Order: sequence, then structure tokens, then C-alpha cells
Amino acid sequence: MADTDNKMAPLLVSRWFAAPRMVVFQAWSTAEHIKRWFCPEGMTVPSAEAECRAGGAFTVCMRAPDGQEFWSRGVFAEVAPPARLVFHSTVEIGGVARFSARTVVDFSEAEGGARMAVRQDFDIHDPAVGGAVDGASEGWRSMLDRLEREVARIRDGGGA
Repeated sequence: MADTDNKMAPLLVSRWFAAPRMVVFQAWSTAEHIKRWFCPEGMTVPSAEAECRAGGAFTVCMRAPDGQEFWSRGVFAEVAPPARLVFHSTVEIGGVARFSARTVVDFSEAEGGARMAVRQDFDIHDPAVGGAVDGASEGWRSMLDRLEREVARIRDGGGA
């Protein structure tokens, strides 16, 4: 829930993957990988840019089945393969900035695979989207299901 400063409680999600952490990190590292997973089920990513370096662009367009587009335009603040990614982004809906997020993704070795932990801190620009941000954990659950499939595809030789 938003407080008086338009901040929300941070979102925390994590997932274990049956792959080395470098493979999980790799799924975040190129637009082609991101297009396959960086949206909830039922949506698509028709456009993505990922310059995986500090100062590089991280831009994703998520398209809903009705054609509505949600643009996340940002920049990588920290890239430390295969351990960490940090990026800042602003989400635009209908060409208007609705909220900003700072996303920290940590990758660690875990028994038989890797663990990825995501923390997002939000700054709400449009109070009308507060409810959607409150539901972000369900969107991330769905995205991580897709990420799991992409990690398996990379691990099994389906992508560089």
C-alpha cells in the first residue's frame, strides 16, 4: 500500500532454478532472451533492449491481449555477472509515466542449481496504478514461470 510519500512496500520474490547461476543471469542479459519471458502469461514482449552494462539501456514493451502497451524504460545501474543486476526504470502506460521502480536481482549458487532473489522498490506517480503495483507479486510469479522455461531452454542448448 502507498504511503504519503507515494512509496510502496518493497516487492520481494525469489525462485530456485535447476541451472547454474550464470545461465539464469544470461536469461536477463539480451533482448532476445527477455522477449521470451519478461511479461506475465497472456502478454507478449514485442520490443526489448538490454545493454547489459552499467549505464546501458533496459527497455521492455509488454503488450496485453487487447493491444495496450506497458513500456518500462530504464537503465542498468550495476552489472556484476553472474552475481547481481540493478536497474532503474519508469513504467509508461498510454505515454504517461505511472510509476518508477528500482530493481535489484541477486543470483547465488544453491544446491543443485541457482537461486535468484528480486527486490523492487516503487515510487508511484499516478495513484490510480497503486492497485496494479500491489498485485505485482502475482505478475512476477507468472513471469518467473516463464523465466524458468527460458532458463531450461538456454541450459539445454537452445540459446546463447
